[in-house]
Amino acid sequence: MKIIDRYSLLCFSISFIILLTLFISADEPEDKEIIGVAYDIRTTQNGYTFTIEDTNGEAIRCFTKTKLSECNIYSVKGTYSEDGSMLFVSSIRAVGQNEF
Repeated sequence: MKIIDRYSLLCFSISFIILLTLFISADEPEDKEIIGVAYDIRTTQNGYTFTIEDTNGEAIRCFTKTKLSECNIYSVKGTYSEDGSMLFVSSIRAVGQNEF
């Protein structure tokens, strides 16, 4: 009589792979999508920093390599810095423009 047959070993291996995948994917930062008005746009050596105010009135500091227009509405996606103080934008698109 075998103590561990090949089917038990296969089930154990699959369970181990699933658990390992869950732990690895939990460490990956999630992209956050925000829609709001961009203002306080400043040029840096590596790109642009700006503040976006979302529909809840929360102001979020962001960094992007794409040039923006002041007081336009944008949809931005990105990941937060480790300390949560800045959103590094991975994609940005204009939603609308103010007509003043």
